[in-house]
Amino acid sequence: MRRSYWLLPIMLVWALTTGMGKTPGPDVPIPEIDFKATVRDDQDIATKLTRTSWDGNIFFTGIRGKGTVTISFEKVRKVSAMGTGRDNKSDFQITLKSGDVVAVSFSNDAKLTGATSFGTFRIPAHNIKEIIFE
Repeated sequence: MRRSYWLLPIMLVWALTTGMGKTPGPDVPIPEIDFKATVRDDQDIATKLTRTSWDGNIFFTGIRGKGTVTISFEKVRKVSAMGTGRDNKSDFQITLKSGDVVAVSFSNDAKLTGATSFGTFRIPAHNIKEIIFE
């Protein structure tokens, strides 16, 4: 009988603490300009996005050599993965609308987000194979 008195508070504490984790929200950042893009992941699954953003911004921020570059979505035609880089980074090639190609590295934790016809979408940089802007 005494065991049941200890069991009830333990079960109550367990039930309250296991439900405290925060689930991802349904919203994605809403950028000032609605950029449309198709992202292809490393499993070759293509997803069409609206309200596309990179870590909540409408530009890419990456490392080029020893410097940091920012490239506006307005200038980008395509982003292609080139492989895994060093220091928790992935290497990409950004093809600009002008035809120029810029090599950059993105943090693996950086995320592309957007809205789809079936819900919100988030993908970390290390899972991106290609992004094509409309």
